[in-house]
Amino acid sequence: MAAAGLICGLLFVFFCARRYKLDAENAAYIYTFGFLSCGVGAKVLYVIVTAKQIIADISALGLIPALTMHIQGGLVFYGGLFGAIAGAFLTARYLKCDIREYYPALVPGIAIMAGFGRIGCFLTGCCYGAETSSPIHVVYPEGGIVPGGIPLVPVQLYEAAFDFILVIVLVILSAKSEGIRPHLLNLYCLLYAVFRFILEFWRADSIRGSLGPFSTSQWISLFLIVFVSVKEVLNARRKAENTVS
Repeated sequence: MAAAGLICGLLFVFFCARRYKLDAENAAYIYTFGFLSCGVGAKVLYVIVTAKQIIADISALGLIPALTMHIQGGLVFYGGLFGAIAGAFLTARYLKCDIREYYPALVPGIAIMAGFGRIGCFLTGCCYGAETSSPIHVVYPEGGIVPGGIPLVPVQLYEAAFDFILVIVLVILSAKSEGIRPHLLNLYCLLYAVFRFILEFWRADSIRGSLGPFSTSQWISLFLIVFVSVKEVLNARRKAENTVS
């Protein structure tokens, strides 16, 4: 599903690059290296979040079996998001182009990739939801990494649906307002962080970690909401001052 997300996202990036008269080759490079950095960031944050479990597994299973188990699986979305952003910015800097001009192509591409990734989570059974009595639920078979035989909230599909809806919203906004295009990344981060903070209350996989009343991802979501909001307020204030002067 990650590969499918990369391919669909790359096709989308090519289409939008031509639609907005951007350099399609640069757009492809930025998106591809962003994708590769996404995998690195997702794994790094996974190691940080599950460090205690990794150490325990090394003690119980031995170094090589434990490392093999954790290398094969385990990715954290926020680590992937930050890794993708960092990789994209560095690639754009290397190519000497203004990455903000490419936001109409790249930012919805991120949401496409994330949506496919969450479908992959659903198929694997990771990042699963809490037990529910709602008629809208999923029941996994016994023997997997997810508790089997009980109705669970399909949080992975909810997030995938949100990501694909977000693609549509970002595309419409990009087409209708040229002024919002430089702010698309901030908008995406803000909307996703709000949604993710709420959705986390229906997550049940303990491996994601927690601190106090909130999960690790909820704390990151709060930080992202504050950071993006402050950044946009400062940008608006700076723009107003420049207009007056």
